[in-house]
Amino acid sequence: MNPLPLLHEDQPLADPHYLRLKEYLIESTGLAYYIDKDTDLARRIRRRLSELQLRDCASYLELLADPSRGGFEMDALIAEITIGETYFFRHQEHFDALREIVLPDLIARNSGKRRLRVWCAGCADGAEPYSLAILLRRELAHPLLGWDVSILGTDINRRDLAIAREGRFEAWSLRSTPEELRRACFEQEGREWILAPAYRSAVSFRFHNLMDEACPPLASDPSSFDLILCRNVMIYFEPEQMRRIIQRFHDCLEPGAWLLVGPSEPNMTHFTSFRAVNAPGVTLYQRVAPSLPEFAQAPQLPAIELPPAALPEPPEAPAAAPAPTLAALRRHADEGDWENAARAGRELAESDTLNALVHFHYALVLEHLGDQTGAERSLRRAIYLDRQAVLAHYHLGLLLRSRGDWRQAERSFHNALDLLACLPGDAVVAGADEITVAELSKLARTQLERLQVQA
Repeated sequence: MNPLPLLHEDQPLADPHYLRLKEYLIESTGLAYYIDKDTDLARRIRRRLSELQLRDCASYLELLADPSRGGFEMDALIAEITIGETYFFRHQEHFDALREIVLPDLIARNSGKRRLRVWCAGCADGAEPYSLAILLRRELAHPLLGWDVSILGTDINRRDLAIAREGRFEAWSLRSTPEELRRACFEQEGREWILAPAYRSAVSFRFHNLMDEACPPLASDPSSFDLILCRNVMIYFEPEQMRRIIQRFHDCLEPGAWLLVGPSEPNMTHFTSFRAVNAPGVTLYQRVAPSLPEFAQAPQLPAIELPPAALPEPPEAPAAAPAPTLAALRRHADEGDWENAARAGRELAESDTLNALVHFHYALVLEHLGDQTGAERSLRRAIYLDRQAVLAHYHLGLLLRSRGDWRQAERSFHNALDLLACLPGDAVVAGADEITVAELSKLARTQLERLQVQA
C-alpha cells in the first residue's frame, strides 16, 4: 500500500472531530496545558496520523476506542504530547531542604520501624528519583543502615519510564551534577552516562496517571508513603484537578510525612490540610501528625546564645533596635518567622520608599499573611518603581487571578511575557531561585490559558 502524503500541520484543526479528540485527550490525561495550544497539539496529532496512515480525527478516535489497540496508541500519543524536561539535582534548594530538614525528621520519626517509602510522581526519565537515591546512599548510608528503603517513580509516559529503567543519560541531564559526583556515580559510554547499578537498584518505576482516583499500590498499604515529590507537574493541570491531586497525596502520606512540589506551584488555598514549613528558597508541606511534635526528634538549628560570663552588663538605657535590611526580611520569611518578616517589610517600605525589591518582597509576606489588599498595593508600588520587575508582574497576575479579577490578571501575565521575551530563554530570572526565563514564560502562558477557560 502506498503511504499517504504527509498531512499539512493545520489539517487536524479543520477536522470536524478535532475538538472531540482534544477533549478526550485532556479528560484522559489532565493536560490542561493544551487547552489553548491548538497549533502545537494539532502538529503532534498530525505526526501520529501520518505514522498510522490515518486520514482524519474520526478514524483516530475509533483506534483509541479499540479495546485491543487503543491502549498502545494512547501510550504513543502521550509520549508525543508530554513535556518531560528534567535533570539531576534540579533546584538545589529542594535537595538542601531534604538533606537538612525532611530526611532527618523522617529518620527520627521512623526509627522504630526502620522503613522509608518515597514516591516521585511525574518522574519523567528518572533523574529525580535517581538523584534522591544518590543522596540517600552517599550521605545518609550510616543512619539508614539496615533500613527498608524504597523509591518509586511513576509517570504517564511509558517511553520515558523505559528510558528511566535503563539509567542512561546524556550529559545535558547531568548539567547540575558536580564533576566528582558524576565520576563516582556514573560510567561514561560514548556520549551517554550510565548510572551505577547500586543506585539503579534502589528505584522502581511504574506507570501511573495522576488523574486516577487511586494512588499507586505499594506493598499492602497504599497510604504508607513518608515522602512524595511532585515537582513542576501540577502546573499543567486545572486548579480543581490540582486540588484533587493534592488531597490524594495527603491521603497517601503517613501522619508526619512530607510533600515537595515545584517552586512555582505553591498556592496556600490548595494546601490547607498540610502544615507549611519554610526553608531557604522552598516551601515544604507536612501532613499533620496530631500525636507527634511538629518535627518529631529531628535535629533543629540551635539558638545562638552567649555563655553567662560573656553577657554584657545591662546598659543604662535600652539600645536602639538595629535598622531592618532586605536580607533580614528575606531571612525571616525563609525561616517562617512571618511576624518579624512583616515588621521588617513595613519598616523598610517606610524608610526605603524607592526600592522596588523591598516592596516586592514585602508584598509576598503580606500575601502569605492573607492581606491581599496590602500585597496588591506593594506589588503595584514595585512595578511603578521598576517597570522591568517581571516577577512583580507575574505575582500580581497570580494575586488578581486568585480573587477573580481575570481581566487585570491577564494583563499582568502578558506584561510579564513581554518582558521575558527580551531575555535569553536559558537565563535565570533574577530573584526567582533558579527558574529560567523559558520556565517562567511557560508558567505565565499556562496561567493565561487557565484564565481563558474561566472567562
